Amino acid sequence: MNKETLHVVVHYPAAKEPFKDDNASPSETVGSLKARVLTAFGLSEGQQGGQTFTYTLYHDKTPLENLNETIGQVAAGQPTLQLKLSQQITQG
Repeated sequence: MNKETLHVVVHYPAAKEPFKDDNASPSETVGSLKARVLTAFGLSEGQQGGQTFTYTLYHDKTPLENLNETIGQVAAGQPTLQLKLSQQITQG
């Protein structure tokens, strides 16, 4: 791993193994990473059976709501970025 890549680990409680990317680009946006993580876990946002499923990435209990922020900004110079994926289900 070099300084131009980030080691990203995303934990999702319902998954056996975390999502890992040893060579993520620090210029990748949170939105792009979130899309890759959802695909890797076989998840999708939206309505299913009268419920709405949404997912949020968290860094140290802080939700990453700005999807245009880069993961390099979130990592703040650290070589490894540890995140958690949380699921929210809304009825109706």
